[in-house]
Amino acid sequence: MTWYEFLLFVHVAGAVVWLGGSFFTQAYAMVVLRGGDPREMATFAGRASRLSERLFVPASLLVLLAGIGMMIDAGWDWGQLWVVFALVVFAASFVVGLFYISPTGKRIPEVGPETPEGQALIRRIFRVLRVDLLFLYAIVFAMTVKTTSDDGWTIAIGAAILVAGSLLFLWAGRDRAAPAPTTT
Repeated sequence: MTWYEFLLFVHVAGAVVWLGGSFFTQAYAMVVLRGGDPREMATFAGRASRLSERLFVPASLLVLLAGIGMMIDAGWDWGQLWVVFALVVFAASFVVGLFYISPTGKRIPEVGPETPEGQALIRRIFRVLRVDLLFLYAIVFAMTVKTTSDDGWTIAIGAAILVAGSLLFLWAGRDRAAPAPTTT
């Protein structure tokens, strides 16, 4: 096994944990949020936050470090479009997490996770995280296809999907009242 092969395995395994776990968390969040139970939403948001800190953040850093290691080992050009895109989106995700998700998450206990304001914050965080996840999957696409500036249609279609998906996730359901809990 070469260093490159080892780093590729670490890179892919870390991405599977990070993106697969984040995808599952978002899918489960949608179920919980649609259920409308403020207590369940608060509990889930708290657990998802701890899981993110302890699993997804370390996995994402492992992906980044292994990717950098592969770039160095293979002697690849850092100016390739797919590399630049991946690094820019990763940096943007980090900045959004540091300056929006984390501070907003810290406000939830202050206002009370089961209050209408706390519930609205939880919903906002999960909407932003869906957009973040959409962009992270765009990185996976760019890295597997290895897009170049010559791939005009691929880039245009990808950009349209990112814009449409972002608009859908950010504006769909924004600041609506939580649905009443169902009783059975």
